[in-house]
Amino acid sequence: MSDQDNVDIPAGLIGPESFPGRLDDGLFGPHSLTWRVYADPSAQIGMVAAVLMQALNPNMMRLFTEVSANSRDAAGRAARTGQYILTTVFADSAHAEAAGAMVRRQHAHAKWTDPTTGETLEAEKPAWLAWTHNCLIWGVLRACDAFGPALTTAEQDQLVVEQLVSARLVGLNPDDLPATRAALDAYIDEQKDWMAMTLPAAESTASLRRPKLWGNPVTIIPGLFIQDAIIALLPQWAQMLYGLDSRHMHPRLATAGTRAALNAARRSKSYEQVLRESLTEAQAHPYARVKSAAP
Repeated sequence: MSDQDNVDIPAGLIGPESFPGRLDDGLFGPHSLTWRVYADPSAQIGMVAAVLMQALNPNMMRLFTEVSANSRDAAGRAARTGQYILTTVFADSAHAEAAGAMVRRQHAHAKWTDPTTGETLEAEKPAWLAWTHNCLIWGVLRACDAFGPALTTAEQDQLVVEQLVSARLVGLNPDDLPATRAALDAYIDEQKDWMAMTLPAAESTASLRRPKLWGNPVTIIPGLFIQDAIIALLPQWAQMLYGLDSRHMHPRLATAGTRAALNAARRSKSYEQVLRESLTEAQAHPYARVKSAAP
């Protein structure tokens, strides 16, 4: 990674002196590309774009509407996704595995039978799990493309491969998933024919189609820029499904403004600071129900 290759991690940052309850370096570790990318603020924007893509799976949204009270809560879904990612990326292996096991248990109980057709929808459907996983990696890489950190093709492929570990956590077979950035992009494009806009997806994204244009411009204008920058990450067909292709946007200006804001965030807090905070929060996260085996 061009701007972070030479970042040294202090010896005590991830060791027992700083984190006495931490059993190991987790599923990825301090020298992984996963840690470098997910510690960058652009990852948060990429995850929002990923949630928008995930919500275009019509039957998955239909199921969640029936079994979850939060199906129309895009912000809540993004927050919960962020919490899960924090644990699987930065917590030790035991906590990451526990988080994956919890998600698998939730999926196992997420079933609904259509009373009219008799069709049973199940969250464990491999195609849906693959869509969810691939959208997340794709969204994070799209954000890197737009806002940095700049990744070489080899580094992009490395992130895709590293994240196959995350796929295993939710019950997917890594051998069935894209293993390069090019294959990931091709997969996303291939899915567009079975994607659709549902009422829950429409309701959860109403503010994107009708953004707030009144209030303090100091907060309104940056918010609009970030919204436009997120929308610009989506492929054209996804923007059309959401009805966002007709929104009056300035994608280049929004992307440049968002990139500048993220660069300021990077200057205000070092990689070491972000990493320390991420590791601390991951170990204290609600997913962390594993009894420490450390002496």
